[in-house]
This record gives sequence, C-alpha cells and structure tokens, in this order.
Amino acid sequence: MCAAHPTDGPSEYGEVLAWVVDAIVDVIIARLGPAGPGERFILDLRFIDGGYVDVDDLPESGRWVLRTVSALLGGDLANGVRSLTAAEQQFDTTMRAETLADALIWLDFLLDVDLPDPPDVITT
Repeated sequence: MCAAHPTDGPSEYGEVLAWVVDAIVDVIIARLGPAGPGERFILDLRFIDGGYVDVDDLPESGRWVLRTVSALLGGDLANGVRSLTAAEQQFDTTMRAETLADALIWLDFLLDVDLPDPPDVITT
C-alpha cells in the first residue's frame, strides 16, 4: 500500500490517504457543524494538561495531517489537493506509512471524542 505506484495515475495509497483525510474533515464538520459566514475552523492541539502543542514539535507526518486538514476545513481546496499530491508523489515509503498511520490515528481519536454523534447521512 505504501510503495510507489508503478504506473501513471493515482495510486491506491493516494486514494486511501485522501479518503482518510476527507473522513477527518467530514467528522469535524458533522460534529461541530459547518463554519458560518465569516467564520472558520481553527485547530488547536493541546496536551492532556491543557497546554498547547507546538505544531513545529510534531513529527513531519503529524504536521502534514494538521496542515492538510486545516487547508480543507478552511476551504483551500487547491492547497489541500497539492498537499495530498505531494504526499503521494514525494514521500518515501517510511514517510508514507507514518503519514497514513497518523491520519488514521487522528480519525480514530475524532470518532472517540465525547461530542454528539454525527447525523446519519442517507446516500443514494
């Protein structure tokens, strides 16, 4: 899954990573509601004791997840897509695995946050 794709076009890795990142964004919006006019989401990371996490102290994969999700939450689709493309094309195998693992950890955490459950969405 994390190896470079041997042919042109999107790799399975890129598709899976994009799905996980989209799921993170969808869960945040479903739990908190969409940003209203003139509003925007701000992601603050805090330690259990309430202290702020310095984004620059995160591993590269964690910074990537935070920045990519922030771009997509902020409506900056071009920057979000550019970030996803870079992860797919420029990261080595280890970085790919770490990034996908971090994105999955973030999604798992968000699903466990004690907030109202996301509403059921009917798809056709």
